[in-house]
Amino acid sequence: MATITLEYDARNSIIKSLIEHISSIKGIKIIKEDEPKYNKKMIEKINQSKKEFASKQSKVIKTEDLWK
Repeated sequence: MATITLEYDARNSIIKSLIEHISSIKGIKIIKEDEPKYNKKMIEKINQSKKEFASKQSKVIKTEDLWK
């Protein structure tokens, strides 16, 4: 499989219809850059933990205590 990156003016109706036509062809997948690559819930959890750590609301667990 090969990847091609296009940069275009999304307001151009001709290009927009061309991309819609291309996306209907079997074997071609359009991946939009603005689509998140990761699970939204996981990103929210990570951001929440960063906020808690920054505000000293996190709990520190020693790794040696994990298997007790």
